Amino acid sequence: MTDRLRITVSGIRGKVPEALDVDVASRFASAFASYLEEGRIALCRDFRFSSEMLSRAAASAVLAAGVDCIDFGQIPISFLQFHLARNGCAGGLAVSAGHNPLPWNALILLGDAGYYLEATEGPEVFNIYEAGNFQKAGWQDLGAVEQRTFPLEFYLEALAGLIDLPRLKGAGFKLVADPCNGVVSPYLAAYCDTFSLDLVSINDDPAKPFPHPPEPSPENASQTEAVVKASAADLGFLLNSDGSRLSLVDEKGSALSEELTLPLCLLALKGKVKKAVSTVATTSLADWAAEQAGIRLLRTRVGQSAVTHTMAAEEAELGGEGSGSLAFLPFSPGYDGLMALTLVLDWMAAEEKPLSELNSALPTLVRKKLRIDVPADRTYKVMDRLEAVFSGEETDFTDGIRVKRPDAWFIIRPSTTEFILRIMIEGTKESVVESIEDEIRERIGA
Repeated sequence: MTDRLRITVSGIRGKVPEALDVDVASRFASAFASYLEEGRIALCRDFRFSSEMLSRAAASAVLAAGVDCIDFGQIPISFLQFHLARNGCAGGLAVSAGHNPLPWNALILLGDAGYYLEATEGPEVFNIYEAGNFQKAGWQDLGAVEQRTFPLEFYLEALAGLIDLPRLKGAGFKLVADPCNGVVSPYLAAYCDTFSLDLVSINDDPAKPFPHPPEPSPENASQTEAVVKASAADLGFLLNSDGSRLSLVDEKGSALSEELTLPLCLLALKGKVKKAVSTVATTSLADWAAEQAGIRLLRTRVGQSAVTHTMAAEEAELGGEGSGSLAFLPFSPGYDGLMALTLVLDWMAAEEKPLSELNSALPTLVRKKLRIDVPADRTYKVMDRLEAVFSGEETDFTDGIRVKRPDAWFIIRPSTTEFILRIMIEGTKESVVESIEDEIRERIGA
């Protein structure tokens, strides 16, 4: 089941080489170049062992279509999105699988302004991929590759422009970073220099495999918690392999759920943001934080494409998800963990309070996230059965099945990036959450 290619509105992902190989990458890049027809495509990749191979295959296919490439090499996809938002390209292509474990990888497609492709665009690319009707240039009209270095200084200057730089520099925070040996690792020193942060970095060698699953969460934060305590740091943080997701560890060495990244950033931007977007699968604390900050919060489907395109359509400045993802349109349309971290640090400096005290203002809720394997050919049969079971309750079918009860809510939905059902349960009591988990497992037959 996991050997199948996973197709989303903004790209493809799968295990290498069982589902995703050179031929698939080449054909998919050919389809994207054929869809764009002309212009330049900006490329980047992460440090996964298969990324260079897939990136070279994709670049060759783009050139064969007569489309030029700007290759930024190994940078986070958020950097590429930042670039596209400010510079003219027909689109972007990133070889990076974010939170997926090895041996997974992905090809992510970006529009000319740095957004993930939206629901009306991705299927057009996939139709070309399926038909195999690719644009082919003559030998004299092939595209060209330009190797380019990402302007990190410009990115950091723009990031610094979002906050009170002298105040943050004066705070002199000490941080513990766990980038999971991911693509952000080489850029952490320059980031900390910009904001006068004292850095203690672990798991920062991209030549090594991931030390733990590349998802920032309390379950993967034990090393960071220990180092925060041992080094008397002000804050610890974890990133996923492409730096798009962030979770935090407070100065006491206690890991915060990745679900809290968005609520904390909503509070941090009180008075600076009027409207924000999140998903139907994100913690209800986002609603509480938005109300406290005087921000109108809208809900949409899960995924960066849905969130950021809704932001643009609704003229919302901020958007994010319970995965620890955050986008701030005045800066970039991409989910960016370093940007989210900067907003939290600026808030800490402004309030002159430690993270534990700021976090303590949030109501206490119990939540559980489940991943249940369901064969791909059974997924929608299971979902249809569950819809019939829960249809008599207060339900929302925006994305999967979301059920609201007096003391809890839960959502069941097929993952767009893996062959699993993702389930989120949140309530006021652990006993209630556990009871709902038992109920769901029984309904699914898991």
